[in-house]
Amino acid sequence: MKDNQMHNDRIQPSELIETEILCGDIPDKNLLVQSLFPEADASDPRSVNYQRTLVRPVIRWGSLSLNILVMLLVSASVFYLARYFGAAYWVAVLITAIFTLSYCVIRLKRITLCTVRLYQHFAPDYIRNRCRFEPSCSEYMILAISQYGTFKGIRKGVLRLKRCNSHGGGHDWP
Repeated sequence: MKDNQMHNDRIQPSELIETEILCGDIPDKNLLVQSLFPEADASDPRSVNYQRTLVRPVIRWGSLSLNILVMLLVSASVFYLARYFGAAYWVAVLITAIFTLSYCVIRLKRITLCTVRLYQHFAPDYIRNRCRFEPSCSEYMILAISQYGTFKGIRKGVLRLKRCNSHGGGHDWP
């Protein structure tokens, strides 16, 4: 009896054909979203109707290349000066590493801002449009670093990245 009842609960091939015909009448995505969420506000980042305008920053490749080249030349000069004054090879490497690390820490704010702008320039649209916050997470990082300084700004930006998902969102300023 139970086996016969299970057989009757199965979908018959004729029902599948009918289902396919019914599913073919679904409106396009925008009409479906508007009918399901009529109260959705286009200015709210949490809304399905929200359209983010992506800004791709202009990368000044000459300035970026010059900064990297200067750092490499100065580091090489420090290494060769240490070797010239009789330091052992490993001591010269250590002095150069300490100098390069110090240079990077001193310029950390600029390096971090440049890294975020490179992300904004090269990240695909589908990744950058996932953010449900306004301003977006990368813009928030830039604002937080500019407003609070390097270390506190990076901390606030990382905490914002942890909060960012498709279920939260809204307006959130640093």
